[in-house]
Amino acid sequence: MSLPIKYLIILPFLMAPCAWSLDSDRDQPVQVTADSASYNQKSGLAIYRGNVMIIQGTLRLWADQLTVQTDKDGKVQTGIAIGNPARYQQVQDPAKGPVTAHAQEIDYDLVKDELTLIHDAHIKQDDSSADGSIIHYQIQAQHIDAEGDSQGRVFLVFPPRDNSKNSKTPPSAPTHATGTGASGT
Repeated sequence: MSLPIKYLIILPFLMAPCAWSLDSDRDQPVQVTADSASYNQKSGLAIYRGNVMIIQGTLRLWADQLTVQTDKDGKVQTGIAIGNPARYQQVQDPAKGPVTAHAQEIDYDLVKDELTLIHDAHIKQDDSSADGSIIHYQIQAQHIDAEGDSQGRVFLVFPPRDNSKNSKTPPSAPTHATGTGASGT
C-alpha cells in the first residue's frame, strides 16, 4: 500500500520518540509546515525547505531548512535546522518561562535528547542566558556546555539570588547605597 506524499512527508515526525520535558507535549500531535518537502523512504531522509515551522505542545522550531534522518524503523534520529537564525522554544518547567534558543544551525539528537547550537549560539530562560560559538544543551538534564566565540570567550548571565526570604529587611524597604565612599557618608 502506498501513502499519499503528504503523509510520507510528516511520517518521520509522527514516529519520533518524543522526549519533550512536559508530559503533555509528548501527547500532542506534531504539526510541520514548510514551502516544500521531500522524503526518501528508502534512505530515511526528509528535507523541508522554506519557512519551516514545527509545533508540538509547547515546542516550537522555526528554520529556513530542516533535514531529518530516520532509522530503518522510521524513528527520527536527528534533525538539523538551518536558518538566519534557526529558532527553538519550549516550556521545560511550568513554573518558569520557556527556554528559547537561536543559532545559524540547530542540531537535535533525539537519541541523546540534546540540542547543539552552532554559530552565533544563544540560549535563554527567564533571566539566565548563555552565548557562544557552540552550545550543547541536554534537554532533560537542563545542562549547558558552551564553547567560545571568535575571541574564544563564552558569555553567561545568572540572575541574582532572591534573598528576600532570608533578609531581615522587608523586600519593600530600600537598601542603603549612597555616596561614592565605602561608608556611604
